[in-house]
Amino acid sequence: MKPNTLLAGILYTCLLMATVLPANAQLHTQKGQKKGIHLALNITNQKKQPSRTYFNLGLLSNYPCLNGMGINALSSVTYHHSKGLQVTGLTNITGVDAAGFQLAGIANVTGRNTSGIVLGGLVNVNGGTINGFALSGIGNMSARNTRGILFSGLLNMSNGNSSGVQLAGIANITGQDQNGLMLGGLMNACKDTIRGMQLTSLLNVVGSANQGVQLAMLGNVAVTNQGVQLGLGNYSAENKGVQLGIANISSHGHKSLQLGFFNLSSDSLAHQIGCINISPRTHIQLIVSSGNLNKANVAVRFKNRFTYTELGGGAWYFDLDHDLSASAFYRAGIYLPLCRLLEISADAGFYHIETLDNKHKGYPARTYALQPRLNLEFRITKRLGIFASGGYAWTRPYSKGHTLDHKGTFEAGIVLF
Repeated sequence: MKPNTLLAGILYTCLLMATVLPANAQLHTQKGQKKGIHLALNITNQKKQPSRTYFNLGLLSNYPCLNGMGINALSSVTYHHSKGLQVTGLTNITGVDAAGFQLAGIANVTGRNTSGIVLGGLVNVNGGTINGFALSGIGNMSARNTRGILFSGLLNMSNGNSSGVQLAGIANITGQDQNGLMLGGLMNACKDTIRGMQLTSLLNVVGSANQGVQLAMLGNVAVTNQGVQLGLGNYSAENKGVQLGIANISSHGHKSLQLGFFNLSSDSLAHQIGCINISPRTHIQLIVSSGNLNKANVAVRFKNRFTYTELGGGAWYFDLDHDLSASAFYRAGIYLPLCRLLEISADAGFYHIETLDNKHKGYPARTYALQPRLNLEFRITKRLGIFASGGYAWTRPYSKGHTLDHKGTFEAGIVLF
């Protein structure tokens, strides 16, 4: 399923409440203005149509328009506009537009646009656009756009564009473009383009283009990345910006930079800096070898143009008269073809060594080693080669500053594929 389709489904489902509730509120108020229960004192101008209420104080109120101040213990319902101060213990409902200050113990519901400050104990639901400041315990929901600052204990959702700052305990979701800052406890999602920053603990998702910064503890997803993605894992179908993380994956991106431990790109012209870099030009090979360090080695080599990295493991790092020991190693190097079948290379390697039962014979439980090498490799066939290496190794314990062993090294083996 395409990311745009999936994200659109989530957005439209979540925003159904924001679209339907205000519409129903406006419909019922327009059809049944005279049937609403009104237990309040009003100062009203009846000469204007609809009539204007400048002061309202009571238990619950139903009236056409508020142009001033309304305070009710339970609820306040205005069929048309509300301009000024509207405070109630439970719910404020405005049929069309609201402007000024709204405070409700449970919810503020507006049929069209809201401008000003909206404080709801649980939710603020808006059928149009929110302009200003909105604070709620559960969610702020807008069927169109949001402009300003939105704080919510759980969710901020808008079906249109969002501009400004959105802060939510769980997630911020925008149906179109985002301009500004999204700060979500678990997730931020934008269906179209972001021009700003998404910051979360788990996941940031952009259905179209990231032209800002995505920062997540877990991962970032964008169809097109034209900015910066920073997280443990980053994915973009087309990368035109920078990906920084443990794992970076993109399908296209010859103008991009991937910086991390593992970089994967389907574009052979992508710029990659990391421990393991894979692109269409990468030649993946299996190496089996033996030497006077590890007596048995198996490694995978990722060979790119003039550079390579190697990740592997081995056994019997110490002499054969010792007990079994195991090691994992990583190498990075450069190579130069001397002719069609012969090439020379140089690399530097890091070994992590588990001494196992040798720790009972005076060895540290864990040591490390550094090893520079020179290598000569000959290709017998297209998928089979042999090599020989020589270098020097320093073995040291992690916890102490002295050198446990240092010596010249040699290694030889076969290269498959």
